[in-house]
Amino acid sequence: MSGKILILDDLATNRIVLKVKLSAAYYDVIQARTGAEALALAARENPDLVICAPTLSDMSSHGFVQSLKVRDGVEAAPVIMFLHHDDHQARLAALQSGADEILVKPVDESMLLARLRSLLRQHQMARDLRVHAGTASALGFAETAPIFDRICHIGLVAHGQKEAVALAAKLGQLSRCQVKPLDPESALVHPRDGTVPDLYLLRVCVGSRDESVDLIARLNASPHSRKRPIIALLSPDAAGLTPGLLDMGADDVIDETCDTRELQLRLDRQLARARKAESMREQLQTGLEAAVIDPLTGLYNRRYALPFLDRLIDETRRDGRGFAVMVADLDHFKRINDRHGHAAGDAVLSQIARLLKSNLRDEDMIARIGGEEFLIVMPDTGRDEASRMARRLCAAVRRSPLHVMSSEAPLNVTISIGATLGHPRPDAETPRVDTLLDEADRALYGSKSDGRNMVTFSRRPAA
Repeated sequence: MSGKILILDDLATNRIVLKVKLSAAYYDVIQARTGAEALALAARENPDLVICAPTLSDMSSHGFVQSLKVRDGVEAAPVIMFLHHDDHQARLAALQSGADEILVKPVDESMLLARLRSLLRQHQMARDLRVHAGTASALGFAETAPIFDRICHIGLVAHGQKEAVALAAKLGQLSRCQVKPLDPESALVHPRDGTVPDLYLLRVCVGSRDESVDLIARLNASPHSRKRPIIALLSPDAAGLTPGLLDMGADDVIDETCDTRELQLRLDRQLARARKAESMREQLQTGLEAAVIDPLTGLYNRRYALPFLDRLIDETRRDGRGFAVMVADLDHFKRINDRHGHAAGDAVLSQIARLLKSNLRDEDMIARIGGEEFLIVMPDTGRDEASRMARRLCAAVRRSPLHVMSSEAPLNVTISIGATLGHPRPDAETPRVDTLLDEADRALYGSKSDGRNMVTFSRRPAA
């Protein structure tokens, strides 16, 4: 099924007619006769969307929507509310109660299904973000960032100067909004000042249908605008374009003759949804970074490093280019902890991490994979270049005294490095991650055995 729809109507005939239409469109339909029954059913069945009749036998439709939204919070399913008459005050009251869309009876079937698809798409995207961001939060990686009320920057696209001026004047009546007129081409370009509109508002008439559909598709694909809401504002002659615009990716389609207060509510709702989604994406990104970053040194950790090396092996198999793998270990690190304390040891690790990273190329990967052990992977690197780089790293550490709070004199430390190569050879199997690490570790042991502060290459490089 495409989604589970809860129909709330006290008239059985209305429920049956609507169920037939929705079932034909492959929706799973559940029904309720009263508001109380619908609330209980929603808690048990977790519908993806609710359709509410204008009047209910046990409570007001507004009261039902408010109860549903308050109880379920951000998890609440979107609600389409039917009205008997297209009245500005009734529409406004429905939106203020929490309804996501208002349709006037008799309801055009294509309009209903288009609104269903649009709301379900937005609801599912938000649900997916909550799942991933919630996982990061549950693991202790991130907290939800607060959403602050601020000025909204609207990018207004209208075909013609007269249209743009009239719309800008209407939008100027809205609070917390700054309007910037844009032509279609400039809307598709990242602003030079970096101020990307929070929302794109497109004025659509019958004559501009094709251009508007193309612009919606391109805005949804452009990196700077694809996460911003796109609202189509329809001229009176373009009401029939609503289903197509919604299916092309418009987040909402609004009649330009609507009440200013309704326009404000609809824009605010889309902005709130977009800011919440942005907050969850940031939370997810923070969580992902926390999962693969060593908090002490700021380097990658083993969780990132091993899959990176595995992907590099796959690329080597395809393109034939080799790479170098090194394991670097601080010499006599235990002495630092014993003589100066673990805080000093942590300071030394942090400084060594910065020193090593600053001496590597941008394409190289360095990770902390143990207490005082670092893994370095250098793509597209042969033995001679890897040997020069390893000696350079040893020299950089040896020549850089480290300062810690517990010692007046700077500490002189050294590192030992074991290295191996991942070059493919026609007569050998493709190297594996564990094989490469074992070879680098054995080479590191050779450096330690031969006096430390030196580089040793594996005698059996993976090839």
